[in-house]
Amino acid sequence: MIVYSDRSRTEDPRALVASLRQAIAAPHVEPSAHLVAAGVLEAGLVDMLSPEKDEEHPLARTCRSVVMDLAHAVRSDADSDRLASAAATLTAIEAGPLPTLVKVSEPEGFSFYALYPEMYAEAARRFLKAASPRYATVIGLRSIGTTLSAVVAAELEAAGVAVRTFTVRPRGHPFDRELRLGPRLKAALEAGASGHVLIVDEGPGISGSSFACVAEAALRAGCPEHRIALFPSWDSDGAGLRSERARDLWPRLARWTAGFEDVLLDSGRLVRPWGGGTLRDLSGGLWRALLASPDDEPAVQPQHERRKYLLTRDGNAPLFLKFAGLVERGRRALDRAEWQAEAGLAPAVRGLADGFLAYDAVQGTPLRPEDLDGALLAAMGGYLAFLRSGQARADVPRFEDILHMTRTNLAEGLGLEAAGRTGWMDRQRAAVLARPALACDGRMLPQEWLRTATGILKTDGIDHHDDHFWPGMQDIAWDLAGAAVEFGMGDAALDRLLEDYTERSGDRDVVTVLPFYTVAYLAYRLGYASLAAETLGGSMDGLRMAKDRDRYAARLRQELEREGRA
Repeated sequence: MIVYSDRSRTEDPRALVASLRQAIAAPHVEPSAHLVAAGVLEAGLVDMLSPEKDEEHPLARTCRSVVMDLAHAVRSDADSDRLASAAATLTAIEAGPLPTLVKVSEPEGFSFYALYPEMYAEAARRFLKAASPRYATVIGLRSIGTTLSAVVAAELEAAGVAVRTFTVRPRGHPFDRELRLGPRLKAALEAGASGHVLIVDEGPGISGSSFACVAEAALRAGCPEHRIALFPSWDSDGAGLRSERARDLWPRLARWTAGFEDVLLDSGRLVRPWGGGTLRDLSGGLWRALLASPDDEPAVQPQHERRKYLLTRDGNAPLFLKFAGLVERGRRALDRAEWQAEAGLAPAVRGLADGFLAYDAVQGTPLRPEDLDGALLAAMGGYLAFLRSGQARADVPRFEDILHMTRTNLAEGLGLEAAGRTGWMDRQRAAVLARPALACDGRMLPQEWLRTATGILKTDGIDHHDDHFWPGMQDIAWDLAGAAVEFGMGDAALDRLLEDYTERSGDRDVVTVLPFYTVAYLAYRLGYASLAAETLGGSMDGLRMAKDRDRYAARLRQELEREGRA
């Protein structure tokens, strides 16, 4: 099943270097933004320099020095000497030979999962207190491990520890990664075997094999188990990891973590910008306790939900806090949230701090499919017309990608015969490509709509066009199809929605591509619900996802039959 959308992009590395150098020189930009950008740059360049196996190219060492300078600048409250050093090194990089293009990707933990570099700094301090190392080799797993390993290494260096640090890219099947090292990095690992070896990354993921293959390389290099330390984003005893090698190694190795609670909650840091108060955790589906009908709760995949909290404050109105992403991603989310709120289409936004957007906690009732009425259809039509008309930038639809996702999910979810009934979609190529793909909503589920005393508002419409799932930038027809599917609209309700939308937008051609996007949307949701049901198993959400999977499958069969008769 295909549910994740490729968020990587191809960039000119010289332009990235110049942009980072200029940003460092600009006033009022937090060093953490530079650190994240430098980690992205280093990961992209080193991947390009080491396509088959990891080796230490001179440019890789130079990039590592930039990220280390910026990691020190972050921990030392914008150390001007370190910032100047990073800028000077970037100037030298810009003047030298560089690849024409590099492939870079946004670090997901910083963007979606409320992962903070400070967590790794705190984990490093705990390690220092317990282990008192004299020498350490710090290995980051690209891509986000590039930044995180620099944070750990900077804490060690600041404590007087001699540090050797580099990054690697485990390769091969996701459940059976292997580490391929060139002679220089092999020698570096062997030289560091007499000290501690620290392995740093987000995760572990489903398998844990990336961490495991690096730990195995350290063992082969002669480092004893008791001097190998893992720095993941969350701790685990390893029993649930799918890689047998990881299950074997994980409980035998020291693990150092500091959680979100340690850094943001226990310290009061999350509530401080809003004057303090009491938090209620609404993450991982806990928000459903606020629904009027808890017996009919919508399905969620808790692992994919952003952190969110209800903040109650003495003498002040309550706020809803939701993680929107660190640095530049958070600022983009704030701009879009304010744009929607100023139009009266979404809750008012009070600001952004530490990657969390603060909204007014509006009193209202989240909707259900049976709540569909004329007022809601009019609100939907107006909202989608606003999204389409208010954006200057648009992309070309990814026709081949959409078709590939649709047919793959149909084949795996309904069988090859169903996938073979999509020949009509090829004939819509010209119509699809003639329309813009833009920053749509991407999540038209009933519970995302709130009926309040003053009207209907859309929540959670900020960045589903730009997360690591489908749809990505997409035709607004994707959202029209999503609304029709999720509310179980018949022909009369869909006609009313299209009438409201086209009257406000002038987009009368959307009807020509709506069948294409309806099947594509259903195929994506079939894939998502199928994988979530498998992952969540016999839990209540697993059962709910299985029910959704069957609902999407039934609707897909209907749509394919309808188009087959057309």
